[in-house]
Amino acid sequence: MGWLRILLLLPVLVWLGSLPAGAAEHETPTNQRAADVLPAGVVKGPHYTVRDPVTADGYMLHYQVDSEFGAFEVSGTGALRKLAREIWAIGQLRAITGSEVFLSALKGQASKPIHFAKNVVTKPGETLSGVPQGVGRLFGNIGSAVSNTKDPSEGSRTQEVLLVGSFKRDYAARYEVDPYSSNRVLQEELDKIGKAAALGSWTASAATMPISGPAGAVISVTGLSQSFNNVLKTEPPSRIRIINEGKLGQMNVPPTLAKQYLDHAVFTPRQDLILVDSLARLGGAAGRDAYLKAVLDAKDEEEANFFVNTAQILRGVHEKRGRVERITMLRALPVAQLKDGSAVIPFALDHGVWSANADRLSQHLKATYRPAGFKGRFEVWVTGTLSPTARQQLASRGFSIVENAGSRFEIVD
Repeated sequence: MGWLRILLLLPVLVWLGSLPAGAAEHETPTNQRAADVLPAGVVKGPHYTVRDPVTADGYMLHYQVDSEFGAFEVSGTGALRKLAREIWAIGQLRAITGSEVFLSALKGQASKPIHFAKNVVTKPGETLSGVPQGVGRLFGNIGSAVSNTKDPSEGSRTQEVLLVGSFKRDYAARYEVDPYSSNRVLQEELDKIGKAAALGSWTASAATMPISGPAGAVISVTGLSQSFNNVLKTEPPSRIRIINEGKLGQMNVPPTLAKQYLDHAVFTPRQDLILVDSLARLGGAAGRDAYLKAVLDAKDEEEANFFVNTAQILRGVHEKRGRVERITMLRALPVAQLKDGSAVIPFALDHGVWSANADRLSQHLKATYRPAGFKGRFEVWVTGTLSPTARQQLASRGFSIVENAGSRFEIVD
């Protein structure tokens, strides 16, 4: 699985294999009931229910979701919250695209050059991945003078589809969802309404579209998320790329590395915005180029989420805990040294257990991390929780633990 591959990428494991194991027995991840790991309002929401059991791999929780629009699978609680809003938005959009007014507006459009796709869900048991691994995006490439590499998350070169993309972004903004989401059912509904608007068949503006029923607290939109959504609404992918290039340039990231990252097909324009913005907020911190080099190893969307969310923890630590002065990478895992000499290890996970990797990695850090100015204090900041054994073992080795980091600062799903 993606998370195992991320951790196995750590080059220190060759050396770590010779270290003695800790006193505590290593734990085996156990599956959980949805009700035991999620608030009631998240287990069941508008149009969906999370199935039991929830699969655990020692780092992330993997959810299967039944909905009125098909079955979905996502990895990570943040991805589940994002999916919950998307499912709600699909219901809102289908109330429009299935209405008599909308269907009547489409009469006579069969000869137009843009045609609707068939419904994605054709079998009741068909599983769709809300955050798939290795699945291309539904958009073609929108040309940019700075790159010839095709990014499947961006819009088509044709003016016709560019217009559709503009309308899709408008409607996605109305329901506060990612216009570049890999949720195929959401994309189909956005396509329908975007194409109809582009052809002139549908003239209702996004601002006047009705919204029925509450989205619920689990899928509420925060201030920082709203700011990103506003950019996504008003700017095409080519412009978002230029924005990110400017920020990377201000961070003194080499142009070739910036291009490699921005050309990376796994990251959507929205993920690019969040990750680059998070790194930009670290002021003059050294080592951000090393973080971007590590990011290039992402092979699927689950791993892209890991790097985006870890970058957000770095930003939160910098803003709430203390200034990050330097980032040192252990391949996929950053260690941030603060101005006060502490070292913070940010880790985007749902529930971590005391594994052989955690055991050996903590020993490795204690034995070898000796940069100038380090005062010997380690802190581990995670987005979720650690098992009691993991907390106890890390604490016995001098690691302070901060769980549920998103309660201290904003993390955008």
